[in-house]
Amino acid sequence: MLKKTFFPELLLCVFCLTGLVTAEEESANVAGTWSITIKFIAGTGNHTAVIEQKGEKLSGTYKGEIIEGTLNGTVKGNTVDFSGFLKHEATGVSFHYTGTVDGDTMSGTVEMGEYWTATWTAKRAKKS
Repeated sequence: MLKKTFFPELLLCVFCLTGLVTAEEESANVAGTWSITIKFIAGTGNHTAVIEQKGEKLSGTYKGEIIEGTLNGTVKGNTVDFSGFLKHEATGVSFHYTGTVDGDTMSGTVEMGEYWTATWTAKRAKKS
């Protein structure tokens, strides 16, 4: 004779009700204006990103020291990934940022094509 036990199902229900088990990790909020410092092999650059966020999808504007373009990307949990292209006359540069978010700071690496890979840190501007 087979005996059915519901103990594992009961434990799962208890964990779900107490919040110990969640279906999905909530993505970090990265909306806002960010001051980005890029550390290249020989020097640094200061850029600005204005990011809008809808769920995990990111969009916005990105401004280098001279030129401006758009950005698109995602945030999943505390991992951010965004990219775009800055066009200037007949040339331009693509960028691809990956990193982690910790409240009002982010950091990681950025690939900038012929300008190689660099590290970056960013601080979110305080709302006024």
